[in-house]
Amino acid sequence: MIMDDLMVNKEMIVSFISRGPIGSRVADPTLQISDSYYVIHSEYLLYRMIDPENFSRDVEEKGYIFINYHTAGDLTANHVSAHLEHRRIYMDVERFHSYSVNNQYAGNSIAPKKINHRFANMNNLRRHFGSRLDEHMFITGFDIDGDRVYFAGAYPSGCGKTGTAMTGEALIGDDLAKIFIDKESGEVRAVNPEKGMFGIIEGVNRKDDPETMDVLEREGEEVIFSNLLVHEQKPYWQGCGYDLPETGRNFTGEWTKDSGHPMSHKNARFTIPLDTLANYDPATESSEGVKLSALIFGGRDYSTMPTIVMAHDWMNTVVHGAIIRSATTATELGADGTEKRSPFANEAFFPGPLGQYIAHYKAFGENPAIHKDCLPSGFQVNYWLHKNARRELMPGEEDGLLGEKQDTKVWMRIMALMHQGKVETIWTPIGLIPKFRDLQRLFSQLIDKEYSQEIYTHQFSLYIESLVHRIDTSHEEFAKEQEMPEEFFHTLDTWRRDLRALEAVIGPVVTPGQVIEYAAANQP
Repeated sequence: MIMDDLMVNKEMIVSFISRGPIGSRVADPTLQISDSYYVIHSEYLLYRMIDPENFSRDVEEKGYIFINYHTAGDLTANHVSAHLEHRRIYMDVERFHSYSVNNQYAGNSIAPKKINHRFANMNNLRRHFGSRLDEHMFITGFDIDGDRVYFAGAYPSGCGKTGTAMTGEALIGDDLAKIFIDKESGEVRAVNPEKGMFGIIEGVNRKDDPETMDVLEREGEEVIFSNLLVHEQKPYWQGCGYDLPETGRNFTGEWTKDSGHPMSHKNARFTIPLDTLANYDPATESSEGVKLSALIFGGRDYSTMPTIVMAHDWMNTVVHGAIIRSATTATELGADGTEKRSPFANEAFFPGPLGQYIAHYKAFGENPAIHKDCLPSGFQVNYWLHKNARRELMPGEEDGLLGEKQDTKVWMRIMALMHQGKVETIWTPIGLIPKFRDLQRLFSQLIDKEYSQEIYTHQFSLYIESLVHRIDTSHEEFAKEQEMPEEFFHTLDTWRRDLRALEAVIGPVVTPGQVIEYAAANQP
């Protein structure tokens, strides 16, 4: 009833889309039907368009198609959907059809993004169990000693995923990754289903995000801004670093500097083509994708995990990805900053039981088609550790992050070196951590910053009670899921046992130096 006649007397626009490089074996043939030029314009920046004849051939060869219907509904004088109380998004994951009505917010109306990401996951479970993954991940590459090392990283929206992706010298994508096995080479490879960036703009500024700002400020560049402030045809947003105007117009209407209201929404966005960025990698359009060396998982964890942990093996990688917990952000309805679980930063896009997806992930890494030297390393990262979780605050001192946004360049580089085996690591029960001297060197080389032993100790010590609580919480939550692999719980139990053994010898807080001494004393 809500959808009846919503497109009457409107112009219907049809887009033929390839969710992935043209000709890729993993690209999804996708049809978008809409009456919104904002939606279609955004999709032309974000996706690869394909002519109807080749589209039909692709559908015939692959045996499936994603079909998406969207209407903005009746519009106000400002071209905003008039009946938000009747907005609906319906997803048929059996037939791969979606219906989105009475809205224009991109996350709900640009279906090839997250709506079809759900469809792609269902398609993998049906047709490619243990051989393909569709992940909420960036793909970015780093040049190290003549080698280009590509990482894929999963963080919940609003947790720095785009900013992290931009630290690479070779950007493939900032949001989604289609991961598959090349049976001829035995490599794990990935493509980006998109060719553009739909990024959160809050906090983007010249100091921290120079490559992005070059595009946003460049004369004549095609950019779509949404939910921010406009004054004299110039956009402004929270954290932009500009001198702010006294007045303007934003997503709520007329705005003044003394209104007490933020100039932009926390979920304000920019949309650009990737090939406008200085670090764009032309391999983005390769139908064969790029070889992945590592998978990274992280979230807004204010108190528990060390800053970087490298998994001992594939099952440990699966566990690290599954037990992520993160504070909710403005990308989620009703977000209040409380912590919740966020498996693989992808749970919202699982079309079936979580246990089935974890079994699928486990089976992927155990697939015999992957050459033993080509299995990606796994990392859990935590850039969001707060001071008050690691030390007492000084009188008058405000709580905040232990690190800074620019530190991400160092974290990504050290993980690449750890994967390559070019730096020594420290064993811990939950994984490997880097050594201080290597981080100190990289901080100096990459961002000209002094890195102290004190900060290192805060960021990489094991706080046993917090870690055991995370393990116990995860054990309790995942025990409620159906089809969970037993190896998952065995890994958690092993972590818990070994952490308690450390605690019995050293105490409730174990520094990296103490772990080294413990491991040396307990070697067989």
